[in-house]
Amino acid sequence: MKSLSYLSSILALFLLLASCGKDGSDPTPNTATFRVDFNQSGEYEKFNKIITISGGEFKYRGTNDIVPAALIGDDLKAASFSIEADNVEELEISTITGFSPVQSGPATMTMKFTVYKNGVLLDEKSFTYTEVTRDKSED
Repeated sequence: MKSLSYLSSILALFLLLASCGKDGSDPTPNTATFRVDFNQSGEYEKFNKIITISGGEFKYRGTNDIVPAALIGDDLKAASFSIEADNVEELEISTITGFSPVQSGPATMTMKFTVYKNGVLLDEKSFTYTEVTRDKSED
């Protein structure tokens, strides 16, 4: 009877240890899917802009086209675009904007960023610039 009790204890210990092992599918609960909708309006073609979006491998929505590390020039000719990335731990968006010295004023433009986390609106920011704007930085 003692050996049966002993074997039962060993079996219980073995089952406890086996259930605590890793199964290889360790989820990363600190990541999310982020979507960024970008819109610009006004005389945005008269401004120089550099936008960096980091934190994951962003792609233009509806395509497999990867977003470059820095959006500049032709990347920012469209009035709007939307990008998305999965498994993002931390999203960072930075801009540098200034009125182009080869253009004439007056001129005004607005950039708007709408950010979604796992499909839920997280934040919305708008920035307005004029012809007196020189190398304005936003994060």
